[in-house]
Formats: sequence, C-alpha cells, structure tokens
Amino acid sequence: MLMNNNCSPKGKFSRFISHPVTLLASRLLLGGTFIFAGIAKVSNITTLIWEIKQYQIIGGGLATAYGYLLPFAEIILGALILAGLLQRISAALTGLLTLSFLIAKITAVARGLDIHICGCFGPAVPLLSIYSWIIDFVLLVLAVHLSLLESKFLWLGSFLKKKAH
Repeated sequence: MLMNNNCSPKGKFSRFISHPVTLLASRLLLGGTFIFAGIAKVSNITTLIWEIKQYQIIGGGLATAYGYLLPFAEIILGALILAGLLQRISAALTGLLTLSFLIAKITAVARGLDIHICGCFGPAVPLLSIYSWIIDFVLLVLAVHLSLLESKFLWLGSFLKKKAH
C-alpha cells in the first residue's frame, strides 16, 4: 500500500518549514536579532573595533572600517528581513555575515587566541563564546531557510504595491 506523501514525516516537515507562519517566525527571529545586535553595537563602536582586532584576521584600517559599518549593516539587513523586502538577498547576505562570524571564531580557536567573551550584542548582552557559537548556528539555519523559501506573509511589499496602484 502506498503512503500518501502528505502523511509521511518528510511531507509533514516540508509543509512545516514552508508554512507562512514558520517563515514569518524565521523572519522575526533573524531580523529581530540582527536589529538588536546592530543597535546594541552602535553606541560602543570603539569597543567593537577593539574586539574585531582581537581576532587578528583583518588589519587596523580595515578593522576600523568594518567596525563602523557592521552595526548599520546589521540594522539594515534585519529591517529588510523583518519587512520581507529583498528577503532572499538580505537573508543570503545575513547568512554570509553570520558565516564570517563563525569562521572568525573557528580560526581564533584554531590559533589559540584567548577570546572568551563575544561582543555579538555589544555591551547589552556579553556572551560567553560557546553561547555565541550556538546563536550563530541557529541564525545561519534561519538565514538559509529564508534564502531558500520566500515568505510573503505579512510582508511590506504587498502594502507598497497597493500604494503604488
């Protein structure tokens, strides 16, 4: 007897991850986290630049530029994701940014650097590095989810299209 694909675990999982409410939850978590992280860093850019330099991946001038740009990039990407505008592109960029954070942490550990606190959320939430790794992996999964499956449930684009007509 053939099993209906909708009743199989794979079919149920596929329906769950593509459900509009699940996609909205991913948008809220990913976008909200990035907005919060960016806002938390804006007021303390000097410390952020110092933290970036601790990873010893990019030089002084580039680390400084990155430190000034990162909070605003996080806020903009988070806002785009929350609004559902340019969702796949902004989710992909957010995923790449999150992946860069993970790579920085992995290389720091591999090189024996003593970095135990992550400045992910600026002075608002000092995180032990292990927790920041977990958060980064979850954010990466959310970014991939939104990069692959676009959500038009409660997105700003429908409102903008109505205004344009």
